[in-house]
Amino acid sequence: MSKFIINAEALIKYSNPTKGQSGWIQPKLSARQIQVFKKHVTRNLKMEWPLPEKEKKLNPERPSKLTGWERNLAPRQKKIQESVANMPKLIAEKLKASIEKKKKDTDNILTSLIPNYLPMGPYGNNDTPKVMALRKIAKKEKELKREKLIALASAKTSKKNKTK
Repeated sequence: MSKFIINAEALIKYSNPTKGQSGWIQPKLSARQIQVFKKHVTRNLKMEWPLPEKEKKLNPERPSKLTGWERNLAPRQKKIQESVANMPKLIAEKLKASIEKKKKDTDNILTSLIPNYLPMGPYGNNDTPKVMALRKIAKKEKELKREKLIALASAKTSKKNKTK
């Protein structure tokens, strides 16, 4: 048929790297050169290639990576739900803290500005008795409203903690 003989052992030997004393030595024939030679043998010389074909591995199909926003959607929703559940408690704590701060601030300002300051001391007031009574009523209503809000918030959080 043909007068050419292709040595498969020599092809394998010259296409693989070898281990030398100082490290790895590059192969004598690169993968590209071997493919060019294979094409020449199969097309022009009309011979069979002596080396078996390498089996191509099929990569398994992976699920899509998604975007960062989509990947973190479930934990983010969970965090939002927890935050919404804790919101009344946080609001109540904030109200308490602001009330305390206002009390401290007004006490500090008055005590620093007025020497010999007496809280609720003997200071003159120009308001009529009607106005004084209305102010007391308004102050009590405001305190009751705040206490109800704080009680409501603490009741909501305690009920949720019991069910868990």
